[in-house]
Parts: sequence; structure tokens; C-alpha cells
Amino acid sequence: METTLVDKQAVKATVEVTVAAEQVDATFDHVLSLYSRQVRVPGFRPGKAPRGVLIRKIGEENLANEVREALIDEGYPVAVREHGLNAIHGHAHGGDPVRGVAFEFQLHVDLYPEFALPDLAQIVLDTVAEPIGEEQLSATVENLRREHATQLPVDRPAEAGDLVLVQTIGPDDQPREEGSTMPVDLETVAPALAEQLVGHGIDEVVELRVEDPSQRAEDGTPGSTTMRIRIADVKAKEKPDADDDFAKTLGFESWDEVLSAVRESLEKQAAERADEERREEFVEKLMEQTNVEVPAFLITRRKASLLENLTADLRQKGLDLDGYVEKLRSEGTLERFESELNESAERGAKRDLLLERLLEERPVEISDDEFREAVRFLAAREGMHADAFERERGEEWLTNYRFLLMRDRALRSAVDELVQPAPGG
Repeated sequence: METTLVDKQAVKATVEVTVAAEQVDATFDHVLSLYSRQVRVPGFRPGKAPRGVLIRKIGEENLANEVREALIDEGYPVAVREHGLNAIHGHAHGGDPVRGVAFEFQLHVDLYPEFALPDLAQIVLDTVAEPIGEEQLSATVENLRREHATQLPVDRPAEAGDLVLVQTIGPDDQPREEGSTMPVDLETVAPALAEQLVGHGIDEVVELRVEDPSQRAEDGTPGSTTMRIRIADVKAKEKPDADDDFAKTLGFESWDEVLSAVRESLEKQAAERADEERREEFVEKLMEQTNVEVPAFLITRRKASLLENLTADLRQKGLDLDGYVEKLRSEGTLERFESELNESAERGAKRDLLLERLLEERPVEISDDEFREAVRFLAAREGMHADAFERERGEEWLTNYRFLLMRDRALRSAVDELVQPAPGG
């Protein structure tokens, strides 16, 4: 087998492979031998059918395709190894092999790009945790009071701040299905929806206009749809006073202790949000400062993943991808959708490359105990036992998940070093 490097660029290469006639014939014999043990030919014991009869049984075209794939599978690693190619993926172009004739084909190989990360110590992160003001503290206290409010039946139309029980109904004013009754808190629901319910009493039928994300206006904003509901009940909320008595029901001795605990919780949440935003800022600046050509194969693979996720989201709404694409085409927005999809795929592929390189340069480990705990957490979130969860996901998924955990730890470590105060600072 001879290989010739025809062309090599940053993220792709072309290799010509020539397989000698003797090897082609040997591969034909090998493939036929495999077929002879697998294909039953009437009148002959397994492995004893004459070659001509066996070829007619399986078909000359099928045989040539099998031989072609076998020769390519054998030639690919040889070509990659001989020319030192850091290959991601490859595909072959060439005709079908013929007995007694050398077989030639071209390998088109996608390569991992060679690039260097910038000096991480020079990346400046601007994200800081937001300070907790009195407005946030008051809003959280108000949520506490609302969550512990007593619901009181009222014999009047709904007012702002009430809890309204609504039941979805069809054109015949009958409930659509079991479980169609739901509570709507007029204090927390979107103002546009609350306004449509205020002033209506028990047993009144209301046609609501609600936002529908599956519908889009020409400017890209969500559209709307209508739904008919019957008001099943109206209840007022009597909130507890913010005092020591309420504090005791929450497990504290005084209201000051409640305020202190609430502020501490808000500050912790703000710090966690800042950490996450800081990591995103780090990645964005890493992408801005790193020049790397992304292989077409990685972009295509990421695009397929994005479409798979979109298909799953559409399915939950009773839609399918073909129908969604046709809708975009009819609205004249398909080209914009495809452009944004390609841009997202390229950005995602580039992000993966940079984070993988970061992990290479800053290797970290995830202990077996840490990994099991992470898997147990995911399993519990889906209501499964960890062992059953692992069996369902399979070894490949578990290996990939462990790699993602390591990559995330390397990212966190790099960001933590940037935000730690200098000694004596």
C-alpha cells in the first residue's frame, strides 16, 4: 500500500492511496470467505458453495462495495500514521475495486487545528457580584410573606393580588381534559394576563390572549394565541406581618435574624451568578483573543446537535422540524435562521476546541467518588437509581460526561486564579 500526501492545509488534508493488485485480490478472497460462512446457499453446506454461485447470491456490486470499505478502512490509519496527520474525521473518494487491478482512492481528512491560547494571566475580567440593596431584600421578604399567606374565599370579582383558580375549556364550555384547572397568582403573573382576569368572578368565561413562543411576529417578537377559561374560584391572600411572630414560624427567634439570613442567601446567590458570568466572560475573551480555523466536520457535527435539540423542543409543542422550516420559509425568515444556525454551530465548535486545549494545558482530575456523586445527582433529578441511570446512558455517555466535568473544572480553576487577590493585596 502506497500513500501520497497531495495537499495539507490548516484543518484539512488530501492523501492518495494506492493498493496493490495482490492486496486487492486478497481482500476479495477474505470478504468472500466471510460471506461463505454467513450466507446460506441452497444445496451447499456453509462455506462449501462455489465462488461463482456465492457471488451471484450476494451480487457483484455488493461484493465490490464490501471490498471497497475494507480497503479504505485498512488504508485510512496507514495514511494518517505515515503522514503524521492529527485527524478528526475522514472520507474517501474513488471507484470500486476490480480483481487483478490496483485500487486507488483519495482520503479527505479533517485535522485538529494547531493553535495557541493567549496568555491567560493577561485576561482581565470585569464581572463583579451585584450588591444586595434594600429593594431586593424587600422583594424577597414580600415573597416570603406571599408564600406563607392564608387563602381566604371571597364572594366578589377578582382583584389585583388575588389567587384565581382557572379551568381551560373548549368551544362547548366543557373542560378540555383532566388536570385542566390551575392556580393563577395575580400578584406574580405577567401584568398583561392579570389585567384580563381582574374584574371577573366565579363561573365567568374569559377568552384570554396569551404569549405563544411558537408564533413569531415579523420583528422576531413572540406572537400570541387565545384560550378560553372558566374562573373556578377566587381567593384573597392574607399575608403575615413581618415581625417576630412570623420569624418564629420560619424557625428564627427574631425578625432581625430572618433579615440577616435572607441577606446572606441573596449575597450567596449573587456570588454564584457572578462566578457563572465570570466564566462566560472568560470564555468570550478567550474566543476573541484566539485565532483558530474550525474544521468543517466539527461545525457540521455541532449543527446536527443543535437541530436535534430544536427537534426535541418542537416535539414537546406538538410540532416537527419540517413544518417549522416550512413556516420559516413562508415567512421569509428561513435564510436568517440558517445563517444564525451556522454561526451558532461555528461558535460552539470553536468554544469546544478552546476548552479542550485549556484542559490539555491545565490538566485536572475527577476522582471516582466525585464522579459517582455527580452521576447520582443527575439520576436523582430524573427520579432514577444511579445504577439504572448508568446502564441506560451507557459507557460512552459516562466517559463523555466525565470529560465534560474535567473540562469544567479546568475552566473554573483558570478563572479562580484570575480573580484571587494578589498576596498582600
